[in-house]
Amino acid sequence: MKRCTAALLALALPLTAGADDSSTLDRIEVTGSSISYRDLLHTPAIAITKHGDYLSQGFSLINDSRDAERRKQEIHSTIEKLLARSGKRYSLIFEDGYSITLNAQNHRVELLDDSKRPDVSRVKLRLRLELPAEAKDGLQIVADLREFVRSSVKVGRTEIELDTETALGMKRPERYRYELIEAIAEDSQRLRRSMGSGCSVELEGLNSRIEWERVGPVELMLYIPYSMTVSGCSEAPTP
Repeated sequence: MKRCTAALLALALPLTAGADDSSTLDRIEVTGSSISYRDLLHTPAIAITKHGDYLSQGFSLINDSRDAERRKQEIHSTIEKLLARSGKRYSLIFEDGYSITLNAQNHRVELLDDSKRPDVSRVKLRLRLELPAEAKDGLQIVADLREFVRSSVKVGRTEIELDTETALGMKRPERYRYELIEAIAEDSQRLRRSMGSGCSVELEGLNSRIEWERVGPVELMLYIPYSMTVSGCSEAPTP
């Protein structure tokens, strides 16, 4: 059994080193509802559930004042009031090729014309909340975040349009790789003991990167898409 565990860890080593150096997978973000039972059937038996690091709510500010300059002023004033109300609890994010955290100095972002309606301007933003280590009531956290955006002060003819779903994010998911590897190793050892000492357990796919699914308002299920083959079970199970 010691040889089996060592083999598991050896398989993980090359990719782990690469993951530490990668900047492209330093963060994951999942938008949408929790995983369905049908989706769950396609995930490996061994996975771990972790709280996300942050939650964000996407929304649009839309303004149909006749004058373009007035539309710009009213939307920017709405953003200014939202920033003042957010304080240090929330971050307001604007994406223009990359994410920009807005503040009192850079909140006058570029607006887009509505392609379907003349004399209408809009901008897409996200309000982000850093989640505590133990976020117990995820549903309430989501509800509070959505209500905060919905109840924001709107200047002039500015309206707020919320996205249907929140997004749940995690920084550096690969930091959980060895916790997953150890759980898989423990499961394979237990299976071998249950099936008989003559069984051979072969695992493949442990050099894959961590994958994830959203399983709750603030929870992510992390897993490695491995496969297991059991063979040579000629002896009776150990009592």
